[in-house]
Amino acid sequence: MRIEFILVICALMIFPGCALNQDVKYLERRMSQLEIENQSLQKKIQQLKVDIESQEAIENSIRDMYAGQGAEFFQFKEEIRRLNGRFDETEHRANLGIQALTDSLKNSGNTIDHFSQTVLQNKNRIQRIENYVGFEPGGDNAEKDKNAPVTKDKMSEDELYKVSKQAYDRADYETARQGFEKFLEIYPKSDKSDNARFWIGEIYFNEGWYQKAIIEYQEVIENYPKGNKIQSAYLKQGIAFHKLGEDANALLVLKELIKKYPDANEAKIARQKVSQIE
Repeated sequence: MRIEFILVICALMIFPGCALNQDVKYLERRMSQLEIENQSLQKKIQQLKVDIESQEAIENSIRDMYAGQGAEFFQFKEEIRRLNGRFDETEHRANLGIQALTDSLKNSGNTIDHFSQTVLQNKNRIQRIENYVGFEPGGDNAEKDKNAPVTKDKMSEDELYKVSKQAYDRADYETARQGFEKFLEIYPKSDKSDNARFWIGEIYFNEGWYQKAIIEYQEVIENYPKGNKIQSAYLKQGIAFHKLGEDANALLVLKELIKKYPDANEAKIARQKVSQIE
């Protein structure tokens, strides 16, 4: 810009008739004004750079602060997904084994009587389950079950939960599981939904299906964070991980329970478990 100004001055000196003295002074004032504005813009740009660097420093500090914790929880969630996949694979293998056994039975004429007896036993068992869960009784047993509980569609929320819990208390886990699952299907918004989901997890735990129990406890933790079974779900999930030999995940869950609910009775048990595992 100074070069242009010098050229203009030279032109005025060469051609004095082309411009007046006041034009030269105007150009000088304009040049001075532009320099002032340019300096002001440079200062603003420098300040913006400082602000951006400060903001980036704050964001990096926050990321560093939560990176470790976020990685641990991500690893934990991945472990849940892996256990779920392991359960599905086991279930698939079991189905293949059942199919193979079924094919073998079909090819053996000597097993027909045994198969018939099994069907009859299953039929009777299903009938007992229907009576507790509330399925419509039928066939020859209908007359015998006149005093059975009302059908599932007519059972109230309290009735269905009660008979399911009673089945659990007497270790009739299959009946209890189907009852609680039907309860969640019919009354998903019930105040007892978290309890029903927790008892399903307890059934799997008692049967030694720790992978499946972990998934059910996780349902309680994620979907009912304010329910009355949240502390118990954390505790039993941690113990289930320990049963599977997954001590790293067990410690992560138990310490999270202690951190969130330090005064709970479950937290006291969790502290004992942590000391044992470590």
